[in-house]
Amino acid sequence: MQKYQRTAKYSIVVQIFVLLFLLSNGVCAAPTYAPTEGKAPLTVYFSFPGAEECDRVHWSFDDGNSSNAITTSHTYYKQGMFYPTCSCELPGANASYTYDYVYVIPWASSIRDSPTGGNPKSSQVIRSSEDLSSTDLQKQAEGLAAIGELKYAADAYADLSRISSPDFETLTDYGDVLADLGRLTEAEAVYLQALVQNITPSVLKKMAETQFSLGKTSEAIETMNRTLLLSPDDASSYASYAAFLQKAGRTSEALDAYDHSFKLNDAQPELWADYANLLSSIGRNKEAADAYKHAIDIGMGGNDIWNNYSRVLQQLGLKEEAQRAKEQATRSYVPISSSMFGSSDSIPVCGIGSMC
Repeated sequence: MQKYQRTAKYSIVVQIFVLLFLLSNGVCAAPTYAPTEGKAPLTVYFSFPGAEECDRVHWSFDDGNSSNAITTSHTYYKQGMFYPTCSCELPGANASYTYDYVYVIPWASSIRDSPTGGNPKSSQVIRSSEDLSSTDLQKQAEGLAAIGELKYAADAYADLSRISSPDFETLTDYGDVLADLGRLTEAEAVYLQALVQNITPSVLKKMAETQFSLGKTSEAIETMNRTLLLSPDDASSYASYAAFLQKAGRTSEALDAYDHSFKLNDAQPELWADYANLLSSIGRNKEAADAYKHAIDIGMGGNDIWNNYSRVLQQLGLKEEAQRAKEQATRSYVPISSSMFGSSDSIPVCGIGSMC
């Protein structure tokens, strides 16, 4: 019984490590697996974020076994190289993915460095809007967006707009997809269509961000003013407004917007750091030092903020305090390779994901 409990606990630890590994490598809305190799028997964990929107998910493990689960595990007992595949079926569309191999070896140490890891090596999306109802076409668009196939999702939303009049939520989703693709002029137009149906602070804020990215600074600030009228108690809206004003060079107004955001919600450490950076840039070092200190006190950490804090303390002539902040900056710096495992001495010699 104790042996079973230890095994179960180890399995949970492995799954947690796998999830952290995938997240730390920027995995988002793509079918992935880990580990990529290890000693037999090798248990590999498979996950397809966003596939909740698929009508059907299919994993093939290339050893005669398969699964239709969104998240699952599979144990390889035989040694060799296996090439998993995955697919997502939607109305009128199919997204399929192929992978670099899973390498099941008789020893614990890795002898290869996978060029793609457990991320897709290649993908293919086949979609059509022919003979689809508006309901099915909307499901296609939402599903493709959910699994990260934004280009195809945008095409599906465009087809949907040609055969129907999308509602506010659908238009907002369409605008989000276009904005994520960098198709900002189109995103602005779609957000405008959504706002004709329903004027909300969240969509106004998205519109303002899009306008600012397009270089339409005056329009973006005016749109943010409309947002603030609708949500005068929203600290995040004032934070966004402050950022726009700062980038537009309207420093005094930006400082007022920061102050208003802090009055509504003081617990914004990253915003306090941005505020301190602005104060420092205009020579208000005493206030900048206080802002950096407050950001640190409410949870902001890392090498950068301690270095910035040290710099303004040095400019204020507070050499001892500046030195202590500099030492804290040095202690806060941890290389990525060692931060994952505690210290450089404990980094495994096997490849990422290998069961040493």
